[in-house]
Parts: sequence; C-alpha cells; structure tokens
Amino acid sequence: MVTSKGRNEPVRQSPRADHARSAEVAGELERALAQLNQQTSLWQSFLAAHRQIVEQLADEMLREHQLPLEWFDVLVHLADLPGMRARQKELRDRMLLSESGVSRLLVRMEKAGVITRSTADDDRRGIEIAVTDDGRAALLAAIESHLQLVASLFSDRLTATDRAALSRVLSKLLAKPQPDCHASQQE
Repeated sequence: MVTSKGRNEPVRQSPRADHARSAEVAGELERALAQLNQQTSLWQSFLAAHRQIVEQLADEMLREHQLPLEWFDVLVHLADLPGMRARQKELRDRMLLSESGVSRLLVRMEKAGVITRSTADDDRRGIEIAVTDDGRAALLAAIESHLQLVASLFSDRLTATDRAALSRVLSKLLAKPQPDCHASQQE
C-alpha cells in the first residue's frame, strides 16, 4: 500500500490511474493464463484423467460397499504391513496426509468399527492403528470390484505398449529430481 509521506494514510490515485493499472494487470493476467494453458495442457489432461477415474472409483466403492475410497486406501496400506497394524505417524507418512487429516479420518473409521486405535505398547505417546475383523471383511469384499473397476477405467483401455510407456514415464516422475534438472529436460 502506498502511504503519504510521514502518515499512515493511503495515497489515493486518480480513477484514471486505477483504470489504467487494472487494464494493465488484466492484460498481464491474460498473457500469463495463455502461457499457462499452452505449457501445461498435458499436465491439465493428466489431472483431469486422474480426477475422473478417482471420482468413479470413489462413487463405486461407496455405492457397492458403503466404504469411502479413503478408508479403502487406509485398509490397503495397513494390509501391506505385518499384523495389519501401524503407528499413526507411519500411516500418515505413507498416505501423505496432514496430522489432523489422518486423525479425523481414523476417528471416523474407528467409529465405524473397521479399525482400532490404541496407545502403542513401546511408546505411550504413539498411537497404533490396527484393522478389525470387520475391516478385513470390508476390504476383502471391496477388492474384487475395485480391481474390476480399475481394469475397466484404466488398464484395459491401454495397450501393452501404452502400459509399458506409462510405466517408464511414471518411473521418471517418481524418481527424485537431480540437482541439474534443466540439462536432463533437454535430452
């Protein structure tokens, strides 16, 4: 904010200057948006495809199994671990959620009876999450339809060549960036 000399009062610009500045900003914004759309069209398509597939998966999971997709994801992560249990922090890190986000999610899941939360035996400050028998049954019931839907929405729509290429691309995207990333982009 521009202030007058020695005071905390804003300096008022003329309506004509305000209009000229507004037009200048609008022109800059239009150019920036055009550049954004031109240079990120592949990225935008990737996000749209991801959003569409995830929304369909979420709708199907809820309709067929009364299981939110986020809950299914938690159960799958826990099923991959010994004893189908993990520390809340470990689960949060695996799922890339905030502490409050994972806490709220786990409270809802515990109320539904698909997980338990308890104080960790070796460290009273930690919370351990475990899948219940109801959680195992819900996961088992949902896996087959989830696999079928993933196939119909994703993998069956790609040729073997597409899948191999996508696998290579995803490996590159998941790799940690090298310090000189501009040189590798020019290859």
